Amino acid sequence: MRIINKKEFCLEFGDFIPQRSGDTLYSEREFNQALQELFGSRQLSPHDYLRIYDYTDTFGLPKSVVLKLIEYCIALKGRRVSISYIDKVAQTWADEHIDTPEKAQDKLDAYKAAASGVQRVLKQLGLSGRGPTQDEYALFLKWTNEWGFTLDAILTACAHTTAAREPSMKYLDRILERLKNQNCTTSRTITEAAAQSEAAGKVIKELMRILGEVGQKPSFEHESLYQKWTSVYGFDAEMLLLAARSLGTPGRKPFISLDAVLTDWYNNRIMTPQEARRHIAAQTELDKRLTAVFEAAGITRAITEASRKLYTRWHEAWGLSHDAILLAAEISSLSENPYRYLNTLLSNWHEAGVKTLADAQRETKKRGSRRLAAGAKPVDFAHPEEDYDRLAVNLFEDEGA
Repeated sequence: MRIINKKEFCLEFGDFIPQRSGDTLYSEREFNQALQELFGSRQLSPHDYLRIYDYTDTFGLPKSVVLKLIEYCIALKGRRVSISYIDKVAQTWADEHIDTPEKAQDKLDAYKAAASGVQRVLKQLGLSGRGPTQDEYALFLKWTNEWGFTLDAILTACAHTTAAREPSMKYLDRILERLKNQNCTTSRTITEAAAQSEAAGKVIKELMRILGEVGQKPSFEHESLYQKWTSVYGFDAEMLLLAARSLGTPGRKPFISLDAVLTDWYNNRIMTPQEARRHIAAQTELDKRLTAVFEAAGITRAITEASRKLYTRWHEAWGLSHDAILLAAEISSLSENPYRYLNTLLSNWHEAGVKTLADAQRETKKRGSRRLAAGAKPVDFAHPEEDYDRLAVNLFEDEGA
């Protein structure tokens, strides 16, 4: 028999219920009153009490520890916390041997200190006026217990969230992770890193201006890319600015587009401004030639790194002159798929040993003569507009394009 709210409540677990002394009943009466006081106006049911008694009977937790346990859960979830949630926490405490008043108080004090810290961080982020969520509390514990940040360091790092439209604990988590990787876990080291970041911010803003991202503040993504280009790739500000300008006329281009250029430079060991300028000049000349080829062939697609590599194969690996490639482009303009046709035609010319424009003209006439010898109708070159479709077929049907 137990005394619950001044009433006797008897629960039979078997045929025999041991009699409790008056002291035991009085002790439980005091325990019940202490429990009810913790829950305030929320009235506990007899079933609630019996489940809480299990923490002493089943888990072996003293009543003083159970009271601290309930206080801890209410601090986490409020007075409407479910008994099922408290059950799980009680099991955890038992598993972790939090079974003395001192250990329970340490657990409660640690939570209150962390909760106070989370509240200060939320206020610094402009998110005051509400209690921390469980996820936010877990993040704070990770920063302090696992990563080694002090509260002052975390509050200092909050200044880095100003670039975010809606600062949050998750956004701050990414900033702190980056600072942790830089071994900046104190307020002093974060302040020093911030000074370096200010100088980097000026470079980032100039890159954003060149790329057309005007009027925006550098975000965490901008800073992370900058960190990659400078710390991992080893490029200085001059190299970054050269890469940004190499993307063409100023205009709206995503900041991430710069990463492809710098990654290509890094992979090809273009590491100095002098090497970068030579590379840019060579690419500019290559793009001019490709533009002429595309215009001659009627190709409307944009020039890409893949098309640059293809032209390099035609011109450098196969030894075809630019004039020969232009002739092939003009012929390919008669095809429904000029880009594919052009590559096939140049491949055939390469196999035939074509190098110069004269070689290409002879090869074209030779193939045309073979078509005529086979009985094909001659093309009226005086009126090409009348024989446009037949010109493509008559000249190149045997090219396999």
